[in-house]
Amino acid sequence: MNYIDAHAHVFSHEANFLSTARYIPDYTASIEDYIRYLDLNGFSKGVLVQPSFYGTDNSCMLAAISNYPERLKGIAVLDNDTSISTLKHLDEQGIVGVRLNLFGLSCPNLNEPKWQQFLKNVATMGWQVEIHAPVDYLVKLLPLLTQYSIDIVIDHFGRFDNKLGVEDLNYGRFLEILDPSQHWVKVSAYYRLDNKLSIQNAVDAFELLKNHNMEDRLIWGSDWPHTQYESKMTFYKALSDFKKIVNNKTLMNKILTQNSAHLFNF
Repeated sequence: MNYIDAHAHVFSHEANFLSTARYIPDYTASIEDYIRYLDLNGFSKGVLVQPSFYGTDNSCMLAAISNYPERLKGIAVLDNDTSISTLKHLDEQGIVGVRLNLFGLSCPNLNEPKWQQFLKNVATMGWQVEIHAPVDYLVKLLPLLTQYSIDIVIDHFGRFDNKLGVEDLNYGRFLEILDPSQHWVKVSAYYRLDNKLSIQNAVDAFELLKNHNMEDRLIWGSDWPHTQYESKMTFYKALSDFKKIVNNKTLMNKILTQNSAHLFNF
């Protein structure tokens, strides 16, 4: 199998974390362990995503990619005044996009000149913008990003309200905004959508995403090492439950191979 894992993290518990971090791990998630999980579960490629507690210090992720440059790519977290020369240098090191992790932060004003220039530079690089945000942020941000020729990747089904599920009114608005010519959705980390770790919210959301013509734009990530859910989740369980959510072998294989290969140019 040549599956692609579109979302995982590596880090060391001995690193310097942000003082404002919402969560700080007390263990190390090494690149060697991650590669082992890829191999055990039939994955040839993986995409590392910069975790929020590192801020804009992408060095741990870059070091991991440098050890396995044929197998890994990365999504960085950067300040919006990062120069295009820095973007080019990061591109040479395997970075293919920038992440906006907005949980715990105010919703940014993407109409500010600094943001506009940054997004133009990201578009020039051919990078993607990955957004991890509450769904009420997504309905504000996605319309502002239509002016850029850029792939927009939405984390974890769109992160609707845990209690409301897909009945969340803003989730309905989000689904109506989705455009298969620009947007991609990670059908990953279902356990972040329901405090009981039920797959039902994810099943409901998956069906709605299919109904909005997103089958070719769905990708999956393990979310390894499942921060804050380590005692309840494993790579194998995340993959097994994903297969139950999709409940269609052909579509499952498409999400794990063809869709991600297209987005990440593997």
